[in-house]
Amino acid sequence: MAEALFVDAERPAGPVGRLLDRLCRLFAVASGVMLVLMAAMSLASIVGRSLFDQPIVGDYELVQAMSAVAVAMALPFCQMVRGHVIVDFFTTRCPAWFNKGLDVAASLLLAAAGFVVAWRVAVGMIDLRANGDASMLLGVPTWYAYAPMVPSFCLLGCAALYTAWVDLRGGVR
Repeated sequence: MAEALFVDAERPAGPVGRLLDRLCRLFAVASGVMLVLMAAMSLASIVGRSLFDQPIVGDYELVQAMSAVAVAMALPFCQMVRGHVIVDFFTTRCPAWFNKGLDVAASLLLAAAGFVVAWRVAVGMIDLRANGDASMLLGVPTWYAYAPMVPSFCLLGCAALYTAWVDLRGGVR
């Protein structure tokens, strides 16, 4: 419980790790930019609604889509820096090799989930595009929000595979 909250994680040394690290950081920065834009848009809409009776039309639609994209884009970085929540209440007193095994299993499970979600989001995106589905107020095609989520979940799967590989090698990044 006394660990520091903001500790800079060790950066990968190998070419695959460095590439994944850069991509994950790029996606995380894009996620942050999206969140800032979303906050500015919400603020403008609230001020417009309160002071001028002129909200931004479709702001709820945009916030919904942007939130989903921002979360998906932040997940790979969270995996690379081991930032996901770990509940170790039952495993605190277990041997290190057992906990490491659980970490590897969790990373492999997350990799499988990331790839399956990427696949299903891609299928859904293709279906939405073919059907011409669009948001109710703005008429923006809904598949636009799905497009950045597919590579985000693929990158999450790759990052999880990489962290499992690192753990299997004994923590050598």
